[in-house]
Amino acid sequence: MIKIIRYLNFFLIFFFSLSADAKTLKLPEVTAEYVCNTKFIIGANVLQTRTFRGKNKKRIDTVIKNVPQSVIIDYEKQTASWVWPKTSSYLSVPLIKEDQENLKKAANITKLKKIKSDYIHGFEVDLYKLKVNLPDGTTEESTRWITKHGITLKEVGFIEGAEGKIHFYSEFSNVKVFKQDDRLFEVPKDFKIAPVEYLDDVNELLKTMVKRS
Repeated sequence: MIKIIRYLNFFLIFFFSLSADAKTLKLPEVTAEYVCNTKFIIGANVLQTRTFRGKNKKRIDTVIKNVPQSVIIDYEKQTASWVWPKTSSYLSVPLIKEDQENLKKAANITKLKKIKSDYIHGFEVDLYKLKVNLPDGTTEESTRWITKHGITLKEVGFIEGAEGKIHFYSEFSNVKVFKQDDRLFEVPKDFKIAPVEYLDDVNELLKTMVKRS
């Protein structure tokens, strides 16, 4: 499981980042606000979420061990807030912008080729073949279906390194492109601050989404 989480860590750098640069190679930037269901499969591990993308803000809703929880990321304020509705509690932590940028720069896109156009979930998309050298020495190769808004609706590929090859699959569904209500990205006023120890119970994958988004 630890190995799977580590591969998920690097995979999410690209899935949630605004763009990824390697000299002249660059993925399309996300230019629209949207909401969607997301599904990630790596090996035998599956994570399903509901994702809201606003202007410089993101919210990820999911259920871990039967506990509903959300992560609200504010890129302008450089904060991430974990929210637990059942206990009406939350905990906010600062994002370290320098660390985020260093993580993105450490990944080197060595191949990026548009192969054709298609339609998926009612959206016109461009298909890209992508090869990336990751910071730990592993290599990711995948095909991405990217909308004209820069949203990656689907990705299929594998990550290969010293510990072997892991296949992964991700897909957005029920995608709706429209301006998001700012209230979605606010912690309810009556919620109380949770003990710092609560972060120890947060799924490692959600921590990674915040650190590398």
